[in-house]
Amino acid sequence: MDDWLERQAPLDLAVANALIAATPEWWNSATLVADREQHGSQEQMTIVITSPDGLPEPISPTEEIYSSLYALADLFRERGTVWHSASYSVNQTEGGDWKYSVQFTY
Repeated sequence: MDDWLERQAPLDLAVANALIAATPEWWNSATLVADREQHGSQEQMTIVITSPDGLPEPISPTEEIYSSLYALADLFRERGTVWHSASYSVNQTEGGDWKYSVQFTY
C-alpha cells in the first residue's frame, strides 16, 4: 500500500468510529454525508447523519467527526484533489462488530 493510502486509512476509520459513537445504541446502521465547499481560503462542511432504517432521531455531528473530516480533506489537498462529497455508511453485523464503507465524489 502506498504511503498516502496508509495515511488515509486511519482517518477513514476515525470518521467511521466517531459516527458509530454518535449514533444511538439501538441503531444498527447509519449514513453520514459530508458536503464540502471551498470559497477562497475558507472551507465549510455540511454534515447530515441519517438512519438507513428510517429511524427518526436527529443526530448532530460531533467535534470528532468534524475534525476527522477536515484532517481527511487536508490529506486529499496534499495529493492535489479534494473531494466535494464524502459518504460513510456503518453497519453492525450479527456478531456485533461494525463495518464501514466510504465513497467520495470529486
